[in-house]
Amino acid sequence: MTDAWSLYDRMIAQVPEGALVRGVVMGAHHCLVEAECGTGVAALHRGGARLRMERSWAGRPLRELAACAESWDFEVASVGVAALNAWHNQPERLGALGLVADAPSVDPFVFLAPVAARIAAEKNDGSRPRAVVVGHFPHLAAVAEHADVAVLERSARADTDLPDTACEYLLPGADLVVMTGMTLANKTMPRLLELSRDALACVVGPSATICAAVQEAGADLVAGSVVADAALAREVVTCGAPLHGSGALEHVLVATPRGRAALFSGRLDRDRFRTEGERA
Repeated sequence: MTDAWSLYDRMIAQVPEGALVRGVVMGAHHCLVEAECGTGVAALHRGGARLRMERSWAGRPLRELAACAESWDFEVASVGVAALNAWHNQPERLGALGLVADAPSVDPFVFLAPVAARIAAEKNDGSRPRAVVVGHFPHLAAVAEHADVAVLERSARADTDLPDTACEYLLPGADLVVMTGMTLANKTMPRLLELSRDALACVVGPSATICAAVQEAGADLVAGSVVADAALAREVVTCGAPLHGSGALEHVLVATPRGRAALFSGRLDRDRFRTEGERA
């Protein structure tokens, strides 16, 4: 098993030492970090230790704030993820990650439905694909038309939700795995991606950090966002209003070669796209 902290360490190390924080906003549902290099947002994840967020971040190094992603106070970690996104989730860095500009939709529960249909069509034993969704998302019905869907949720919202500890049992052997970007803040992402290595793995939501380290850890698709209007995003977060649908974000999708192949032609053998290091 790879050191779980290595994913965090790599993302943090890529934030330039000279980039400085301009401001931090923590709202009711999201947090926002403004830096010299751009603005990042993340969903505010509550729970964990109660260490509290330091004040007076303006003028301090962005990398130092990004290191808060490793905090066991999940609110503090959420701000750290927003700091990571202030660097990584910028338009000029997405092209090298396989930005998908020709997808009919960047909404994961729109583009994943035909993917699930193609996976179902390729099965030879008459069974339905198994899809596991980490986090209780709406609009799963389109995927559920083609796959058996299990939802893992730490705080169950429906009678059919399973506890997140079921990941150890359900992710191995799954065909499709979708996880919220909030799993980075609560420290479950490294293990979830490891358990999903034989599935088509997708990280989604405004908290999703779009970077090579997440792809190399096993994410075939990352459906995240960039801040298109920083002033509006700051206002929305401050007011505690939902960022989704506010116009402050531009939703984007990046894909590894395997992820792109699944989007446009169906499920492919992961072995075709292993790196030289993985083959060794």
